[in-house]
Amino acid sequence: MINKDRTPTPRAPRVPGKVIFCVVPDDGTDLKLLKALRSEFGIIRANSTACRGIAALGDVRTKHGKLPAPSLVKLIDVIVDHDQADTVFDFIFDRANLAKPGRGAMWQTQRTSCTMFELPEDVPNEKEK
Repeated sequence: MINKDRTPTPRAPRVPGKVIFCVVPDDGTDLKLLKALRSEFGIIRANSTACRGIAALGDVRTKHGKLPAPSLVKLIDVIVDHDQADTVFDFIFDRANLAKPGRGAMWQTQRTSCTMFELPEDVPNEKEK
């Protein structure tokens, strides 16, 4: 980016790491995970997105030639440093109960780059519903 005085804007340092993705049912698991990630690991670079999904390996009952009805799911993405990626991955797998069939799926991948992000000190946590 270029400032109004035509000088380049300094860039934030880029830190290598991984992104963990997780698909879970729309049953509140996503919000519980985000809160646990923040309280137990200090992770604030995580998102939850509402999506429509179809269980590829689940029992599907539908008419011939028709697609099964999709269900609401949450796609969670978590940005982590390399050194904590495996620990956070295992934590999410356990907390989301993904060993149980039909609960969801997860994977992780290298991220190309990511700028650092910090919340100001005076930002309160979200209120419980």
